[in-house]
Amino acid sequence: MNERSWPVGGGEVGAMLRRWTGAETPLGPVSAWPVRLRSAVQVVLATPTPMVMFWGPSGLLFYNDAYAVIAGAKHPDILGCALHEAWPEVRDLHDEVMGTVFEGGQPLSFRDLPLVLHRNGAAEDVWLNVDYSPIFDDDGGGLGVLAVVTETTKLIHAQRERDAAEQALRRREQELAQVQKIGKVGGLEVDLRDGFRNTRSPEYLLVHGLPPEAAHETHEDWVRRIHPQERAMVESHFRESVAGSATDYQMEYRIIRPSDGAVRWISAVAQIERDGEGRPQRLVGAHIDVTERKETEAQLRLLMQELAHRVKNTLAMIQAIASQTLRGATSLEAANEAFTARLSALARAHDLLVGGARAHAAMADIAASVIGIQGDPTRFEIGGPEVVLGPRAALALTLVLHELATNAVKYGALSNESGLVALSWRIDEIDGVPHFRLRWQESGGPPVVPPTRRGFGSRLIQRTFTAAQGRADSAYLPAGLVFTLDAPLEALKDGEGEEPARARGSAG
Repeated sequence: MNERSWPVGGGEVGAMLRRWTGAETPLGPVSAWPVRLRSAVQVVLATPTPMVMFWGPSGLLFYNDAYAVIAGAKHPDILGCALHEAWPEVRDLHDEVMGTVFEGGQPLSFRDLPLVLHRNGAAEDVWLNVDYSPIFDDDGGGLGVLAVVTETTKLIHAQRERDAAEQALRRREQELAQVQKIGKVGGLEVDLRDGFRNTRSPEYLLVHGLPPEAAHETHEDWVRRIHPQERAMVESHFRESVAGSATDYQMEYRIIRPSDGAVRWISAVAQIERDGEGRPQRLVGAHIDVTERKETEAQLRLLMQELAHRVKNTLAMIQAIASQTLRGATSLEAANEAFTARLSALARAHDLLVGGARAHAAMADIAASVIGIQGDPTRFEIGGPEVVLGPRAALALTLVLHELATNAVKYGALSNESGLVALSWRIDEIDGVPHFRLRWQESGGPPVVPPTRRGFGSRLIQRTFTAAQGRADSAYLPAGLVFTLDAPLEALKDGEGEEPARARGSAG
């Protein structure tokens, strides 16, 4: 085989070698190359796998077209060059290869070997699978190194992208699981192709108070967990939804949670997947614990009922105030003044009531509001135990004390600079029944003159307490007015729903 016909084939690199004159490498013309070198190069050129050979102690490079792709822009300049001149950026690697494989005669293999190559004029991260094998002479001496090279850079990038996507998915799943746990949302899947085969998420098990082994509970287990009052209705609706043509399923019902026996409200929403003929295949959905919402809705309904009741009572109270004020007024100006003052007292009473969880008011707060009418706390001596009154009693007593304070300012102990009012209350037991006893006593005022007609306060007491519930009296003593109220404590706490009736006694 003459110089111009060798090597046979070999693509672009083979054509280049056939054009060489011998000046390209220290080896001279290809016709003068050792037989083993020519044979090895012919094998490299004929191989479709990327392959390169380092020949001699300096590692002269001979490779095929497939390796030329890996070499990038360095090809064809590195063909026939010494190894360290061709790849100076990976000198340490090639020192190891030449020492182990060429000099030591031992193979080396690397998988996904990370390198930084300057094959296209700039630093580039590259990953390679490389298998290095020694080439021996007849005596076992080293002639060169044969390397099979496979670039895995794209695979590494793809794997990293896949790993990043999987990590993002896992993070998303963890976040979703945390959201489901916080929001008390549980996922479920039901295979509908042959009966009901359930798969429950960990969050579903938490919502329903089930152990981990209940992830594939039976349909009957779920039915037994439904509250007995709703069990038949809920299961019937579920079966009808599956048997029909619906693709949406929604239901709210109560369960009795096995873990602690608590009654919880569940909102179930799901999609029913069907085949082309409408047969149910799968149900995928979520169960949400809506107990707090249900309890809030119930509380709002109760508050609306209470508000309606309270508005009705307030309107009735205003009507009574207007009627009694106009009936006893001596002039329009006096009626307007009295009516405005009484409405203001009613407003203050409501301010006290709206602060409580159930619109009740503390007796101490009612007393403090009365002091505000006169404006000088040094003119009052107030004391008594902690007592909370119901709404009707609180409104009535606030208005009664307002009348007493107003009259004291106009005619009684508070009409001069030295008069005092002692307001006290206590709880006594009479025949085993706690009684609320209140005393308003004036002193230091002008001489007392008994009224010629019954006042607003006495009429208000009559509308608030029945004869059996309590008694109110006013004593017009020379030293000052003494007003007393005696009523069962329970009547003052719970009597708001009763229709007011008449009571004995008189006030103001």
